Amino acid sequence: MKTGFLLLLLSFSAWSRPLVLVGHFDAFGKAPFNNSENIANRLLEKLKDHPEFELKLCALNTIFDKSTYQLEDCLKAQTRTPKLVLGLGEANCHLKIETMARNLDNTAGADNDGNERHNSVILPDADEVIGLNYPLAQMYCSLQEKERKDLQVSNHAGTFVCNNLAFQFAHLYPDLTFGFIHVPSHHCRNLERKDVVTLENLEKMLTAAVKATEFKRLSTTKAELKKLRETNKNNQCLSEFYKRTKGIDEKSFWTF
Repeated sequence: MKTGFLLLLLSFSAWSRPLVLVGHFDAFGKAPFNNSENIANRLLEKLKDHPEFELKLCALNTIFDKSTYQLEDCLKAQTRTPKLVLGLGEANCHLKIETMARNLDNTAGADNDGNERHNSVILPDADEVIGLNYPLAQMYCSLQEKERKDLQVSNHAGTFVCNNLAFQFAHLYPDLTFGFIHVPSHHCRNLERKDVVTLENLEKMLTAAVKATEFKRLSTTKAELKKLRETNKNNQCLSEFYKRTKGIDEKSFWTF
């Protein structure tokens, strides 16, 4: 009986849809809501019967370090390893895909628990920067040309809780397929229109991510990216992606 049950369980696991775990943040400060939570919940409803993968959510507090522990708890609670773990936060008024995270906290104000950090190293024994380990090139190329133009390809996830989470998770779980994307912020004009486009794009990108079989940790320097541009010069979309991707030693979206 036990052997039969085990075989049934293994068979179910083998045929079950790949799991995508999405972490999202609560409202920061006096904001009425955090649009990453709104997008995550709408994405869950939109994709509840998706044939390619199963989506689960993980609620995170906008608090240094605590959000990392919360995402760890959500990861450990799963019955199988997710094909992708994705952090969602809000930043500006664009869909902003992140290629790397930096070993630095530097805030202009406090997190939701009153913590302020100024030029503080996150993990003293870790690298200055780490490339995120998810198939972002394939996700980017799942979109149409116009959809890609509306994206920001970012080499700087900021210096607040989003970057803190992204850096710690990428460092602590080097073999996990993990990435981070910023969605349009709650304060943006025409937010509903932006959200509809964001949901459509994320569905395409997540589908591409679970189908990807070969990818490497994203590159972080100008020299590494130059080699990738040359290697992929005959692939129009990949060439476009690597031309838009910047290294840590190039201009950033954020300043300190």
